[in-house]
Amino acid sequence: MNKFKLLTFITLIGFVSSNAQYNQEFGSTDECYGKTFSLVAWVLTDTANSYDPLTESQILSEIETLNNKFSEICVDFKLCQFKVLPNHRQDKIIKGIHDEEIAALYRKKNVINLYFAKEIENDDPDPGPCGYAPMGSITTPADTNLRDAIFLQKDCFDSDILAHELGHYFGLYNTFETSSFGPESADGSNCSTTGDLVCDTKADPKGSADSECHLSLAKFDDSSGVYFEPPVCNIMSSYNPSCDQFFTRGQMNRMLMIMKTGRSYLW
Repeated sequence: MNKFKLLTFITLIGFVSSNAQYNQEFGSTDECYGKTFSLVAWVLTDTANSYDPLTESQILSEIETLNNKFSEICVDFKLCQFKVLPNHRQDKIIKGIHDEEIAALYRKKNVINLYFAKEIENDDPDPGPCGYAPMGSITTPADTNLRDAIFLQKDCFDSDILAHELGHYFGLYNTFETSSFGPESADGSNCSTTGDLVCDTKADPKGSADSECHLSLAKFDDSSGVYFEPPVCNIMSSYNPSCDQFFTRGQMNRMLMIMKTGRSYLW
């Protein structure tokens, strides 16, 4: 899996309080939510379904692995419908052109819709993403066709890719986020108001690492006077590790808050 391909379709849906306050509103660190979220899979194919055909059993297998990543907060996901859309003229999705039309045609309301395509094209900023999803917040989004639409590329789909996009859907930023809130210091002193807004994910300068999780180039943070120690094995990072990828408890708590507020309408 090459997580450098990942692109997040981030829609900022207004925070009702400061970032610091927002972080302080997270739930208990040992909460067990006990929620099952429904998934619907729409697989766009060519006439013969010859290019990277994706079967229901493959998706079910990845969902089973996905559920292990959310087990700490007693959340899981269930595939309620699997539908192959043969001979579809938009097996290649250009974001902003095809996605709205596809979601309008095939959307199931109040569940998470997964749309699988041969290729996803988006020039902002990565021309070859493995997927993108709408960003969740504590505010319930408008009931649009794309509100619960996650788009995934068939040839790089796995449980880590799906977990990453669900992370965004439930309000997580990439660990290397800088554009929205500014860069996080390597010492974590401004962790609640910068970067990904989660304090138990260390500051991430978005470098690269080998299969043993060694950074290719150690980066020094001039502002704090220490080296970065990025969360190489975190699901929301951009590295390509051999280690098991996971969410931190802080990320879990953030997702719990969005599950119970901005995404509370989900079945």
